[in-house]
Order: sequence, then C-alpha cells, then structure tokens
Amino acid sequence: MSEKKPPIVKPHSHEGVYFVILGGKRRLATKNISPGFKVYGEDLVEYKGEEYRLWDPNRSKLAAAILKNLEKVPIKSGYKVLYLGAATGTTPSHVADLVEKNGVVFCVEFAPRAMRELVIVCEKKGNMVPVMADARYPEKYSMILDEVDTIY
Repeated sequence: MSEKKPPIVKPHSHEGVYFVILGGKRRLATKNISPGFKVYGEDLVEYKGEEYRLWDPNRSKLAAAILKNLEKVPIKSGYKVLYLGAATGTTPSHVADLVEKNGVVFCVEFAPRAMRELVIVCEKKGNMVPVMADARYPEKYSMILDEVDTIY
C-alpha cells in the first residue's frame, strides 16, 4: 500500500495564483480568503497553514488563459474589479481570492436565477458585491460603484 504524498504549493508568475502539485498533477489554485467555503465543488487543499482552492480551467476562461500563458493578469491584491457577467460566481470567486480581503469585486449579473446563487457566494466571500443589472447599460449601475482598477 503506497502512502499518499502531501501536496506541494508553488507560486505562479501571476500574483495570487498558485500551482498545487497533487498526486503528480499540477493544478491551478488561488488562496482561499474564505477557508472551508467551496463555490462550485472545487477541491480545497491545505498547505503550511493556508487553504487553496483548485481552479478548474474547464469552468473558467481566466484560468484557462493563465494556463495558456496569458502574459498579464491585471488583477492584484487590493484592486477593485468590475466583473461583467458574473453568473453564479465561479470565476468571480477566484478573482475575489486574487484581490484578497483588501480588494473588492463588483459582480454585475442580470439573470435572476444566477443572481440568487451569486448573492450567496458574495455573502460568504465578503469582498464581492452583487449588482443586478444589464452590463450593456453602465449608466444604470455606475452610480453605485467605486472607481475600479480593472474591468473583466
């Protein structure tokens, strides 16, 4: 019977993004700012007192782009991000991990069903703000936003 190897976590070249080496496979991850909370059933990995959320590139275009050597991710700790088309919060929750607790992600979504799930994620993450609006009409929601560093 072979022993299960502990995970290894290494920083990626993009700030706040990590590689978790688990079972011989290298997986993308973010440091979870809401330990114990899963958004879409992703695996949580403990390493040296920190918790990491595996980031599925099949469910996130941003994760896929990072794995395909995206040159620059304009999202950093402390940033304010306007996320257009947040849906149920899968990728926005990882963006929330990237901006950390001192940043904020304004999550614009117009579909009521998706918004119901997004609100729960926003409450748990703590640095995500749900905005029910049509992203095509920023004049209808811009007055409730702070100035942002990045639009995604």
